Amino acid sequence: MSSVYVRYLLPALVVAASAVLALAGRRRRGRNRAVVEHSHRIVDATHPPAPVDPASEQAWRRLHGSVLDDWMAAHEQNLDRASRDDFSGAQAALEFSDAATSDHLDTAVAAHPNPRRRAELSALRAAARSTLVALAQGDYERARHHHLVYCDYRNLWRKHAPTTDDAGGS
Repeated sequence: MSSVYVRYLLPALVVAASAVLALAGRRRRGRNRAVVEHSHRIVDATHPPAPVDPASEQAWRRLHGSVLDDWMAAHEQNLDRASRDDFSGAQAALEFSDAATSDHLDTAVAAHPNPRRRAELSALRAAARSTLVALAQGDYERARHHHLVYCDYRNLWRKHAPTTDDAGGS
């Protein structure tokens, strides 16, 4: 029995153990490669965006600024109207807002040349819609939170808007 063990089983056991160790090492290397590749993507994503030409922002403002301003005014009028009605018409305000958020606003947001401003505009729209959804559901605390986020992004947008209007009006 010992000669069979030494002659066949021991080499087979050594080969099997070597194969398991090789597969485990290969898997670990693959995982490490994936981690390194993913970390490079994260580092690449954190680089600041290239500077945007002020003329392209002014052109955007001339082409699309009124669409955004009209939408913000309509959203705030919807909120005022819903507030006067004790938010009983919040669902109608939400539907009206969704109708007002047409392809024109989608195009305006997507066309903004500055990636940071584009993200702020998207967040502004999302916060406005979330406010109306929360009101329609009767969750006033969540609606208040979303409205404060909307106000922050609106104020941030307005803070940057005069520089493009002044330069574009000259």
